[in-house]
Amino acid sequence: MRNKKILTVIGICTLGAALTFGGCGKEKQKASEAVPKAEPAVTEAATPTPEPTATPTPVPLKTLGTKAEGAYEVQIKNATTRPISGVAIKSSEEADFTTQLLGEGDTFAADEERMLYYLPAAGETPTPAEAAGDEKLLTTAYDIRITFGDDGSTVTLHSFPFGDIAKGDLLAADGVGYLNYESVNTKSVIDTKAAELAVVAQQVADAQAAAEAEAAAAAAAEQTYEEPIYEEPSYEEPVYEEPSYEEPSYEEPSYDEGGTWMAGLYGKGNFCDKRKKQYRKTGLQQ
Repeated sequence: MRNKKILTVIGICTLGAALTFGGCGKEKQKASEAVPKAEPAVTEAATPTPEPTATPTPVPLKTLGTKAEGAYEVQIKNATTRPISGVAIKSSEEADFTTQLLGEGDTFAADEERMLYYLPAAGETPTPAEAAGDEKLLTTAYDIRITFGDDGSTVTLHSFPFGDIAKGDLLAADGVGYLNYESVNTKSVIDTKAAELAVVAQQVADAQAAAEAEAAAAAAAEQTYEEPIYEEPSYEEPVYEEPSYEEPSYEEPSYDEGGTWMAGLYGKGNFCDKRKKQYRKTGLQQ
């Protein structure tokens, strides 16, 4: 009986110890789970500070023409791949290109950009400021002739769009020069090649029509030409009239007695007969 009690007490103590140790283990596990694990620190590489770079000073563009107050200003690039030795401008009212925009001896190189300046003559066309103030103002059309330095050939930009172009490329192909630029007014890209080809085609047609008209006029003039009639002048041979001759009448002189001695000297009747014959001969000779 006593042994049973001892065994019961030992069992109870063993059970209590087990429960005690089991609860402590769970609490330790929970405590370990509650403490966050320390993650290793990540060291980031230091970003090098860029050294300040000097801002390049923009080189001013060379010019075509002379900058002046109120002048049109256009930044133009030579995209023709050829050197340009001449840039001249004229209005539609002028016959020849008298205003040179590129200085003598200067060359507008391929891929080079320049500022083009042009100031309209007084009363010729409104200035850019005036044109911007009234869109209905009519402007004079301007043509620009380009001369290439490699062979001296030329192309013409017809009706240069002053007032609608601020920056553009100058090109050349198929025998014409043309522009490619963004319109200031519409903001759309404009290419003038088709318009330039149409202008050249019209010029060729006009020249051909003029030549045909001239040939037709010459042919008509040749058909209506009448050769002048030549009349030989009439010639009348002069009539020759032989002059009439009248023999002079001769009256024999009367002799008085004083002439007797001469008759005796020369013989009777000799002297008078001889003189008479002499007078007759003389009269015939006259």
